[in-house]
Amino acid sequence: MRVVLDCNVVIAAARTDGLCPAALLTAVRHHQVVLSEPITREYRTVGARPKHRAYHATMQAITDLLEKVAIAVEPAKHSITLEDSDDEVYLGTALAGDAEILITGNVRHFPFPRYGAVQILTPSEFQARYG
Repeated sequence: MRVVLDCNVVIAAARTDGLCPAALLTAVRHHQVVLSEPITREYRTVGARPKHRAYHATMQAITDLLEKVAIAVEPAKHSITLEDSDDEVYLGTALAGDAEILITGNVRHFPFPRYGAVQILTPSEFQARYG
């Protein structure tokens, strides 16, 4: 199964123990992660913010790992408008990479549970179903 990880999940995986690191590990170990250059850039930019300074090395290591194991695609152009336009690249990447799941902690930014073949799941939902 192909999976896209929202930046908030990757940041939380670097900062905490629990569901987000577990979801990230499940995605990497048992599924195929899909990335795009804009997503990788966001991981690195957000991970370098001062409020994440203590977790910067962990965030960089996670991003480096994801770049090594993921399928890289160019985000698909689509006509879907989301509440937070920054999330549109995640949906475009999922669509371009034939991902079945987009894991996000911000499901409120995705008003529908599914966009075509892409199902929107929280880390908890992903772990409950696939972990």
